[in-house]
Amino acid sequence: MDETLLEQLSRVVPQAVVGGGRAARPRPAGRRLDRPLSRGDLDLLARVPLFAGLSRRHLRRVAEHADLALFRPGEHIVREGQPGGTFYVVVEGEAVVRQRGRRIGRLRPGDFFGEISLLDGGPRTADVVAETPVTTIRVFKRAFDRLLREEPGVAAKILAVVAARLRLAERRSPLG
Repeated sequence: MDETLLEQLSRVVPQAVVGGGRAARPRPAGRRLDRPLSRGDLDLLARVPLFAGLSRRHLRRVAEHADLALFRPGEHIVREGQPGGTFYVVVEGEAVVRQRGRRIGRLRPGDFFGEISLLDGGPRTADVVAETPVTTIRVFKRAFDRLLREEPGVAAKILAVVAARLRLAERRSPLG
């Protein structure tokens, strides 16, 4: 999570090693330094409400299908109307949520968004923009779907949390 350390490593370690054996590609200036989750990041996952009911084994499986994504202040994490398919958990920093240009919320460490996107891949319902440097845990739909096929017990636990969150949102809604 220490971006400075990651930057230092990327200058010392050959890019093919950093990229898991993939061919080295020049890094555009200012590009985020995303990385896979490590075993040490399991505690981060365990504190996320969506994953709180999972066993250590299941948390390890989620970690295998996730990475850390770093965003600069002012950078869009997601854009309203764009296709979904990615779930995020804020680990460090703060982001603002805007719907149709109007600010509707703030995300802080521990907050998550995009869980419905993991299920249906539908369009984003809001913009999420980093206000400070933001570190997130990111899970892509394709990896999540593979995880659910391999570990069906994870699905029931995660769906229960998503259902509870939807019920809460429904109660807050003027129609609910």
